Amino acid sequence: THMDEGMFETAYVDIKRLFVKGLSLRVGRQNLIKGEGFLILEGNPWDGSRSIYHNAAVLGYERGKAKLELIGIFDPRMDRFLPRLNDKAHQLIEWNESALGAYYTDNRFKKTSLEAYLFYKREFGDIRPQTHAQYQADRYVYTAGGRTVHKLPNAFSLTGEFAWQWGHQRPNREIRAWGGYGYLKRTFGAQKRHYATFGYWGMSGSDPSTPNTIGNWDPLFSRWPKWSEGYIYTQFKEVGVAYWTNTGMWQGEAVYVPWKPLSLRGTVYQMHAYHPYPGSRQQYGNGTGRGQEYQLRADLTVNKHWRGHVLYESHVPGSFYAGKDPGFFFRTEVSYQFTGQVAF
Repeated sequence: THMDEGMFETAYVDIKRLFVKGLSLRVGRQNLIKGEGFLILEGNPWDGSRSIYHNAAVLGYERGKAKLELIGIFDPRMDRFLPRLNDKAHQLIEWNESALGAYYTDNRFKKTSLEAYLFYKREFGDIRPQTHAQYQADRYVYTAGGRTVHKLPNAFSLTGEFAWQWGHQRPNREIRAWGGYGYLKRTFGAQKRHYATFGYWGMSGSDPSTPNTIGNWDPLFSRWPKWSEGYIYTQFKEVGVAYWTNTGMWQGEAVYVPWKPLSLRGTVYQMHAYHPYPGSRQQYGNGTGRGQEYQLRADLTVNKHWRGHVLYESHVPGSFYAGKDPGFFFRTEVSYQFTGQVAF
């Protein structure tokens, strides 16, 4: 009922024909999603689900079913590139972020797809006082890794991704971290509408006994509610909202589609930390059990304009936390979307 702020979600230029066949260039504000968003998806975690854009340039070369992309990103702490309506000076992230990287995708093989990447990222300009519990000094971090999906007999598939991180944070702290996952998926039904998955996700944590080495996985551009809409707000007191780190999760999930427009999903997580969190003992315990997460979701797509969902999540805390009261998150949402094109 009140006007908040209007902004540009996307505004870019596509150059699809350059001096070499298969070469393309996209420059401007754009949405970047790689793999299933483990490394790159969200450029502005503080604005919630309003936008996921990056200010970026992507130079791509495609040959057959293989593609190499060179990516440059600059996402400032507050938007300063494009005009805004009713500007509220919203903060988009705790610090400025810039990155250079290469991302390779290969789908030439019949049963296996491959992805590989290397990124260099700077995080700088945190304006919070150094006494703030979540203050982060300027840092740079390298990330190298890959992802693969392999089709197995009887409608099974196996997916895995793993990455190493190394770098430096001022004045004298080294970064040594890792992150990855693996899961087995089985599809069901004549049109493979239904599926079930089981797997494990892990993002390393810092060992309190080695304070000069940062072992926390840096989620780069993937601070979004991939695994939970509600749990991300508990992470605010550790590093930041939706900052997935020092976390391991066993996951079981099933999706049933009784009718093409309707999808029903149930998910269970057994969550843990690799190290206890050295924070306030009023909030955190001495253990590593983050607890159990239970989720139910229904999605309805009426047509290309109307869609909606209902989501319920419940979390039962473990020994990682001092408090033992369970919490829940509930949301119902209806959205209307329209698009248009202007030809030149």
